[in-house]
Amino acid sequence: MMMKNNSYLKLTIHILFWLFYVVVAFFLMPNFSGHEMTLLERIDFKLLPLVLTLTYFNDLYLLPTLFQKKQYALYGFLIVAIVLLATALYCNHIIDCSCSFGMCLSQQLWKFLLPVIFLSLIHILSSFFEKQKELENTQKERVEMELKFLKSQINPHVLFNNLNTVYAQAVKGSDNVADMILMLSENLKYILYQSEEKLVSLQMDVDFIDNYLEFQTLRTQGINRIVFNKTIDSYNHKIAPLLLIGLIENAFKHSSFKEDALSDILIDLSVKNGILKFKCMNEVDAESGKRETEGFQIGLKNLEKRLNLIYPKKHRFFVENNEKTFTAHLEIDLK
Repeated sequence: MMMKNNSYLKLTIHILFWLFYVVVAFFLMPNFSGHEMTLLERIDFKLLPLVLTLTYFNDLYLLPTLFQKKQYALYGFLIVAIVLLATALYCNHIIDCSCSFGMCLSQQLWKFLLPVIFLSLIHILSSFFEKQKELENTQKERVEMELKFLKSQINPHVLFNNLNTVYAQAVKGSDNVADMILMLSENLKYILYQSEEKLVSLQMDVDFIDNYLEFQTLRTQGINRIVFNKTIDSYNHKIAPLLLIGLIENAFKHSSFKEDALSDILIDLSVKNGILKFKCMNEVDAESGKRETEGFQIGLKNLEKRLNLIYPKKHRFFVENNEKTFTAHLEIDLK
């Protein structure tokens, strides 16, 4: 469809130009014949075929084979030589004006140069925009492929963690297994059907987080104390799926284990005037506070890549890491 539109546009430009050319070359120029001429008599049908042949020889052959292949010197030499030759041929052999070569050039050269220069510019501009469009499409495809790859790294990770959790609870004979399977089903539905979307509704993503945290609350009873604070002025926004859940998962995976007390996981999510602010803090063991594990670093780099691809110059992400707590901060402009 795009190629057809470009072809129609180019055809329209050419038709309008030749109408303009005929008016300027044959109707606006003074009549030197000495007698009144009809409209058809004013059109030089000896000149037009030569001009058209020269113009489209340049447009269809010289520009694609020489100019676009950056053989500028050869192209320039040939086009100048052909224009001068065509002008001399027209003056001395077609209309036989018996004028000097200098007089011929001053009177007739512009009639050959005008269409060659104008339509060459149109050809060059058209080729430039087509190349730009191809580059944009290539870049878009590259970004989409990279995003799919990054999300494919996330989805199995979330799925296997949840399945392992259900299995562990079933082995223990927990009464919560049925509820956990139902929650897992909802989580999987979101992961399978919504993660392929570029953007999903904020409400849907928050519901997924709520369901995930409820799942984790059942799984980590007696281990974690989970606090999830939400302050959202409007759900009328869209967000890339599975951005926040990676940070929440890491909080559970790397939270400290205390025999005599619960380990805190604090999550704050706010949206105000289209600006999302997210903070996820969990307690860590002193000896593992630096968290230099390869998997953890890959997860952070994965998230940063997705943010740079989806929200370039519209996000801020940083972490605070000390001996007792690890905190991830994320801010996204959803507007």
